[in-house]
Formats: sequence, structure tokens, C-alpha cells
Amino acid sequence: MKRIAALLIALVLCASCSVCTAAARKEVVKDIFYIGAMRVVNCKDYVSLRETPDKTGTVLAKVPPDSIVLYCSKNIYKYAPAKYRKQAEMFIRCEYEGQEGYILKKYLRPAPECEPAETMEKTDKMTREEILSHGEVILDWTEFNVSVLATYEETVIDNESWEFVRVGCFINDMPNWGFTEAVKLNEKPVTMKAFMGGTDDEPMVYIYDEAYGLMMLDLMDGMEMWTILKEECEFGDAAVVRVRSDTGILYIAGTNGPDPIAVSSEGTILWRASINDPEVYEPTLITLTPSGIEVTYNSGRSVLLEYSGEVISVSDI
Repeated sequence: MKRIAALLIALVLCASCSVCTAAARKEVVKDIFYIGAMRVVNCKDYVSLRETPDKTGTVLAKVPPDSIVLYCSKNIYKYAPAKYRKQAEMFIRCEYEGQEGYILKKYLRPAPECEPAETMEKTDKMTREEILSHGEVILDWTEFNVSVLATYEETVIDNESWEFVRVGCFINDMPNWGFTEAVKLNEKPVTMKAFMGGTDDEPMVYIYDEAYGLMMLDLMDGMEMWTILKEECEFGDAAVVRVRSDTGILYIAGTNGPDPIAVSSEGTILWRASINDPEVYEPTLITLTPSGIEVTYNSGRSVLLEYSGEVISVSDI
């Protein structure tokens, strides 16, 4: 508690400081050449993601069949030197696991169902009334005279469906910082959450956007401490979460997977459990015990994990 008191002093001193901008989102130019997500097909083992649109170009990655590549464009001439123009029409420019390159178009087919949602973030101060006027409350935390309030809203803007999570930090009910996370819906709603994490001495704010990733914001100034992008680790619908208050380690599990995952307070994936039991699904509670991590499931099973992520036992409730 001593460091929380110190944090309160720092918050008061920084109440007038500007809020740092969160990590930039990927800008996608959806012009007449844009194809979107595509699936790898018609190959046995893999297709090559090449540095240039040429069959002899350097191989950046070997992409397995049924893999999804993103941000595909047939406007090869915009990026490739003129010497590749003769064969350029045989290729599609795309991105795979964060690497941009070229794949022969005969191995790709459109996969619009895998097109990533458009997300955006905004940092600005909001009053409690402004936050409460949008949607339902999903987080209302107070310690001394520091508080964090968050709401979730589904709305339509210019005939497009959007989801919003608005988060604000307050000192004596005066706005200290604000953060808004938004997702444009393609089909069904995605999971968006805000919850507290960190340790008892150093509380932090988590924002989870299923379409973008998991973020941790500094309680003091709202600055994004780290982000685990969706492409780096899937958390599903993050049905249950639990933070170990002495270490700040976050334990998180999804309804239909993945199995429980542990994330350090520095944003490192510590482990991913492997339960491999068809009778274990729909987690409802994560309990931290001296002997391990107990996860209770709506399917009627309880799983006990070591703090290393190894499964100790699976039993009926």
C-alpha cells in the first residue's frame, strides 16, 4: 500500500501532463487493387513468401497450406522495381506473420471471412458523465481518491457498426487521462474488456480487444506500457482472467480456447497450458491456491495447474 500512496502523489503531480499516444495501428490502403485476406491453397508442403515478385527472389518465409495471409494487393507495380514487371502479374503482395512479401497468385484464394477488423485508439480526457453516457459500465475501481471507470458500447456511425471501450482515470473525480479503443464490426461482436492488473503496490489498467490484442496502460498517465497483438497470441474471448497481486502475472483463458495462458507484468508470454481434454471447456473461474492454479469449467470439470503451466490433475466438480 505504501507504493500506492506514492503513486497517488505522482498522479497528483502529473494530473496536467499530456497523455502519450498509444502504438500506431496498421494503415491499410483499400484502393481498387486491394484484395484483403487470402488463403494458401493448391500446394503440398508450403509456398514461398519472397522478398521480390520473382521466382528466384529471396525466400522470407515458408507458408503452410491453409494459412491466411493479410493485406493482399495486386498493385505490384507500386512497390516492385521496373525490372520485375514482366513476371509481376503472377504475384500477389501480402503479409504473413508480420513480414511483407510476394506469393504466386495461383496459390492464393480470397478469404474475406478472415479479414481483420478495423481498430482505432484515441487518447483524450473524459469526464465521468461523458464516459457514463456511452454504454454499460464494465470497470469501476477506486483506491483512495484515485479511480478508473470504463464502459462498453455498440453503436452505428455512418451506417457502420462499431464497438467502443472508453476508459478514464480520475483524481478526486477530476479527469487525469482517458483512452478509447474501437473496433468496426465485420460480422458478429468481438470481445472487448477493461480490467485492473499489476500488483497491489503498482496497479495497472488492462484493455483487451479481441480484434487487436491485449494492452496494459500505466495507471499514472495512461501510457501504453506494452501490447500483445492478436497475431502474436490469441486469447479468444478472454472469458476469465485473474491477476496475481504479488507478481502482477495475468492468467487468462477463453471459452472455446485457448487453454490458460500466463502473461508477465512486462508483457511476456510465460506459458500456454495444454489440457487436451474434450470435456474441458467454458472456463468460469480461475483460483490461485498455494498448490497451483485451479480453473473451474462450466462443462463440469476442474483443472489444477502448476504455476509453471503443467497440468497436475483434471477432476469432476
